[in-house]
Amino acid sequence: MDYTSDGDSEVEAYRASTFELLVSGDLKVMSDEGVYRCPFCSDEEKDYSLDDLLQHALGVGAARDPQAKEKADHRALAKHLKSKPAEPSGSVLQPMLMDVQVPEHTQDEQFVWPWMGILINMPIEFFGKSANRLKEHFSSFHPVKVHPVYNRGSPTRDAIVEFGKDWSGFKNARAFESDFMMKGYSKKCWKEMKCGGTEPVGWMARADDYNSLGAIGELLRKNGDLKTLNDIESDGTNKTEKLIANLASQVKEKEMHLEKLESEYNKRSASLDIMMHKREQLLQSYSQGMQEYLMRQLSQQNTQRTVDENRKLQLDLQGMMDELDTRNKQIEELSAQSECYSSELELEKQKNALKANHLRLAALEQQKADENVMKILERQKREKEAVLEKLLRLSIQSEKKLNLELDIKHLMGKLQVMELKPGDEDSESSKTIDELKEELNEKITELNDAESFNQTLIAKESKNSDELREAREVLIVALQVLLGTTTSQTQIGIRRIGELDSKAFLNMCKRKFPAEDAGVESAILCSKWQNEINNLEWNPFKVIIVDGNVLEVIREDDKKLQELKEHSEEAYAAVTKALTELKEGNARGRDPFPELWNYKEGRKAQMKEAVQCALGLWKESKAKGKRRR
Repeated sequence: MDYTSDGDSEVEAYRASTFELLVSGDLKVMSDEGVYRCPFCSDEEKDYSLDDLLQHALGVGAARDPQAKEKADHRALAKHLKSKPAEPSGSVLQPMLMDVQVPEHTQDEQFVWPWMGILINMPIEFFGKSANRLKEHFSSFHPVKVHPVYNRGSPTRDAIVEFGKDWSGFKNARAFESDFMMKGYSKKCWKEMKCGGTEPVGWMARADDYNSLGAIGELLRKNGDLKTLNDIESDGTNKTEKLIANLASQVKEKEMHLEKLESEYNKRSASLDIMMHKREQLLQSYSQGMQEYLMRQLSQQNTQRTVDENRKLQLDLQGMMDELDTRNKQIEELSAQSECYSSELELEKQKNALKANHLRLAALEQQKADENVMKILERQKREKEAVLEKLLRLSIQSEKKLNLELDIKHLMGKLQVMELKPGDEDSESSKTIDELKEELNEKITELNDAESFNQTLIAKESKNSDELREAREVLIVALQVLLGTTTSQTQIGIRRIGELDSKAFLNMCKRKFPAEDAGVESAILCSKWQNEINNLEWNPFKVIIVDGNVLEVIREDDKKLQELKEHSEEAYAAVTKALTELKEGNARGRDPFPELWNYKEGRKAQMKEAVQCALGLWKESKAKGKRRR
């Protein structure tokens, strides 16, 4: 509401009420920084000295334009400033928190807690007003709350000032008590006056106040408890220790949980690394299989070219036979015309018949060779298709199996992490765990099906391997026959695997026996060690593990081999080589067996190489037959 009247009576009324507020300290003229400011001109926060602020108040109070209340406020300010002597910078018009010396309290002295102060005879301007105004008046002591005291429902001039539960509140309560002691209005003075006087009295609430009768004691008992300083320190220490112990327990639990998760993560990482390594091996095997397939395809093309040449030769042979038949008919006609030439014609006829017989035999041999070549082509075609199908199926199944294993590992890890998580036992987490378990069971079932299918493929592979082995045995027999028809040296031949090299024993015997006895002794020793090799009761092998693979190697501490090594390193090497070859190539025993061999490179010959060599020998044999005719 605005006041526009400029009458002296109205101004004087406002000035009186404002003056009381300034005297009580509700209106401050000095800030916390120790400078003077006008409490009524809030729009401009200007700093004044004491004299400047007095001149400002007198000027506004004497002006004609301002409203009546503004004039009254500034006149009251001028009167208040005139009534007070010049004060040093930093003084205030309300109680200030001062660092004073207060009596030391014993550890067993009881106080009302939360810390509380008792105010008797509060200033008249706060009587019946809001407790917040009284709280603002004592703001320098940082009170938490002010409780007015009522007696039978009626307000009194007493109040309880609460300072909180911490040690800063205790310090503020002691400063509150000390302020009244310095002014001479302590509890002791109040008791001596026996409730006399009108000045406010204050002190810190203790046990006697807490247990006293009346409204103050009842209010203290309602809002606080009695405690000693030792009790409060012990409670604080116990709470701190409990909090520290609880935090330490939680930290330890979290560290254990973290270690479990790290261990599980390391296991999963190692398992995934192994799976990726297996996958790389499968891809490498697939690449090698494709290369073999391309080589087989090239071999088939070469074989087909040979078959075409054989057919052409067969047609030429048939033409020659037809020509001989025509010649015989002509000879028979001539023999009927002239008997003088009958003997010569008969001789020529016999020669022609002999040639025809040779040609028929050659045609039969060629037909058999063609049939063998066609059989080999058919077998190679089946092998090629089987290998290709096997590689494709193994690649698909291996990829599928690997993906299933990765999914299972991932689901198992995710499920274990879900189960290890603390505090996640709500219905939503349980539902998620059940879904993960169901998905995991489905993946395991699918993996079992893939394993069963792989076993079927392995059985088919075993069957194909048996067929390939049979074809290799047939080719060995055919090559042995063809090698017997020629004296030329070939790169591919037949070598008996596991058969001792007699040269090693001959060299050893030449050093120990006379020249005429060395051959016999070496033959005896060679036969003896060959029998030792074939004896299954003698096991000079031991099992070792290299990079996770189980291997069987020659025992270095075998007594028989050690004795042989002492006599001859060369003979020892020949025996160990034969043992190793038999262990790797003949799983059913230790008997020597024939094998296609590439003597130039010192290794087992491939089917393609053996077939090409056999065809070359066959062509050479056929050419020799023609030259003989």
